[in-house]
This record gives sequence, C-alpha cells and structure tokens, in this order.
Amino acid sequence: MLIGMAWGTAFIVFDRPVLAAMHAVLIIFGLVLFWLAYRGRLTAAAMLAGHVLPLFIAVSCLFDNVPEGVHRATQMHFLSVALGGYFIFRRGGIYMKYVIPALCLVGFAVFSNTFIGIKDPALVIPQDVAEIGVWANTITALIELVFIVVIMNADLSTRRMMESEVRKAIANGDFVLHYQPQVDDDGAVTGAEALIRWRHAKMGDIPPFKFIPLAEETGLIVPIGNWVLRAACAQLAIWEARPETEHLTMAVNVSASQFRQPDFVQSVAEIVRLSGVNASRLKLELTESMFVDNVEATTEKMNALKAIGIVWSLDDFGTGYSSLSVLHRFPLGQIKIDKAFVHDMLTNKSNMVVTEAIIDLGDKLDLQVIAEGVETVEQLNRLREAGCRLYQGYLFSPPVDVEAFGKLLAVGVGGPELTAGRRSSAVPIDFGRAALSLKARL
Repeated sequence: MLIGMAWGTAFIVFDRPVLAAMHAVLIIFGLVLFWLAYRGRLTAAAMLAGHVLPLFIAVSCLFDNVPEGVHRATQMHFLSVALGGYFIFRRGGIYMKYVIPALCLVGFAVFSNTFIGIKDPALVIPQDVAEIGVWANTITALIELVFIVVIMNADLSTRRMMESEVRKAIANGDFVLHYQPQVDDDGAVTGAEALIRWRHAKMGDIPPFKFIPLAEETGLIVPIGNWVLRAACAQLAIWEARPETEHLTMAVNVSASQFRQPDFVQSVAEIVRLSGVNASRLKLELTESMFVDNVEATTEKMNALKAIGIVWSLDDFGTGYSSLSVLHRFPLGQIKIDKAFVHDMLTNKSNMVVTEAIIDLGDKLDLQVIAEGVETVEQLNRLREAGCRLYQGYLFSPPVDVEAFGKLLAVGVGGPELTAGRRSSAVPIDFGRAALSLKARL
C-alpha cells in the first residue's frame, strides 16, 4: 500500500495515468489483504498475495524503462516474494512451496539479464525518474528481505522455545483431556471424543492448533498420541466400572505419524490390555489422507486391532478424494460427517445433498454415521429428517474436563429444547479421584 501510494502519486505528477492507475490497483489489493487478515482468513490472504504480487512485479518490470547503462531494479522484489512465499507455505503443498518461489526466481533472472519491456514513451517511467526509481526499488526490496529474515528468525526462536516446552510438558504430564459428548436421537449421551488440552504454568491454556502442528513436524506427536490413548483408556475403564456410565464409548484421534509407527498395533493392544477396558467401546479415528499410501500395511494394522474389538472411525468424511474407495477397502465401523457440511447444509443445497448421501450410504453399508459440528436446533432437526441418529457439537456441549462431564451426564446435554422430558435425579459423577489409581497403573 505504501509503495502504491508513493509511486501512484509520482506518476500523477509526471502525467502517467496508466501507471498511476496500476498502482491504485496495488493500493486496493493491499486493502483487500488487510481485510482478509482482519477477518482471520490468513491462508486466503497468503494464497492471493502469492499469485498476484509476482504478476504485478512482472508487469511493473515491463514498464520500467531505465536509461542506457543503468540496470533496472524492480525485479529485485521477486526475491522477497520468493523467500516470503517459501517461508509462509513451508508446510504446504509442492505448488505453493516450490513452484511459485521458483517462478519468482525465474522472473528475477529474466528481467535482470534482458531488456524486454514496453517502449511507448507515454506508458514507461520518465527517464529523469528512472534513476531515482532504481535506488528506490533497490532499497525497498532490501528492506523487504531484511523484514522477512527477521520474521523467519523470530519464528525459528519461537518454534525452538515451543518444542522445548512441549518436551517438558510430556515429561511433566502437563496435558489434560477434555471430553465432548456424543449423543443419540433421544438426546442421551452415548460416548465422548477425547481432546487434548495443554495447561501451561506461565502461558495458560494453549489450544491444540498452536502445538499439534509443531508436534507433528518434530515427531513429538507420537509420545503425545500414546499419552492421549493411555489417559482415554484409563477414563473409559472408570466409566465401565460404574453402572450409570458403563455404556459410554470413547473416540480418540490417531495421527498419521503415530499410526505409521512399526509397533503401533502392539502399543495400542498393550494399552487396552493394561487398562482392562472392553475394546469394542474404544473408537480410533483416522482421516482420509492416511488411506492414500501403503494400503496393504494400513489394512493389516486396522484388521489386527479390529480383531481385538476396536472400532475404526473415518473422521472428516467427504473432504478427501478417496472416500468411496476407503469405505469398501478398509474395516471401518463408523464415519463422521465433516462439520463443514453440517455448518452450511441449511443454506447450501449441495452440502445438504452430500450430507444426505453420506447418511444413506452409511446406512446401506451398515456403518454407524455421526454428524460433528452440530450447533443449532435447526441443523439437528434437519439431520434427524435425513436419517442421522448420532450427533456431536456445541449445541450439546463444548469439550469439558472430566468433572464437568460427570455433571453433564447427570443433568443432560444442551438447552431446554433438548432436555425437555429427560429430567434426571442423578447426582454429578466424580470421576477425578477414581482416575488417579488407574492412570498410575497405566
């Protein structure tokens, strides 16, 4: 925006309306990026910038007509875009991580070593401004590079600090589990999904999205995943020991790194054995992306754990590219309708059609279907009409700690619309104390 305002003003003064309009577009583009960032749509802003900025720099190079013997410098902005793009999309796909930065470097090389461009005097930079422009572009491009390097260094320091803190949290047992209830068509709680939370002594509660990606990259997700499974099985064993909760199931997410460990089957089987839980009440959730590679090994592991009673659930169903093949090739017992479909199904006809198709498909394949992300009574009623009988979402309850979950079981889930006719005289169930001895044993 600053560059656009500076050059736009200069081109108005020097009577270059086309160039001034081009930089006015740059200002508008900057405002769009600012609006997207303000709305929290950072990925969309980065994707847009990664495509538009290289194009704008290339067009600007075509209009950058410098005096003989002077090398133009507009192409230097390609370097900052290439470095920034690689940094931002370093965890992304090949296209944004490698292709876009590579194209920027090609653009830098081409415009640094050739004189291709537009020669119309009415459209190019005036000769008396070109030399100033060379210095201005060189300085601003270097400032951009320094700015990006400083950010990269700060990010690296933060990542190192966070990795150290995650290791300490694993050693000290600073993680806790929260439980989000899963309910049936009558509003009764049938089970829960175990979700990890990190209670840091100084930084407070740290949400999973701030440390799980780092744990995935560093391999720490494996010990974290094993801890989650042990803690979840310990809690499930406590539920099984009480008549009022013995029917509950427990869903646990399994990461790709954890699943690919050579001893995954043995590790899970040992945790289940030590906890003494009924394996059929444990549901392990996988995402579709985990079914793409090494199909034989994946099927073998799933069948081995299914043999001891564990149920496999396909999480975020419908968002991948192999949904239908996954359903008949792998030993699944449940599929979860992704919350993206549930969220927009009342306003987006396509999402509603997909949701109904998933429910119908699950019914015909004898697979249990659960809808996640249910937030309104209208969504619940529409899912009921479509034939879905299991639900999970903030309409019933957010993820809560074990004590709050015990109270929730006693008083029921959701608001008056859901709890009407389901009054309970039960007292809150205190799971916290009972969990200590069993978790110690595990």
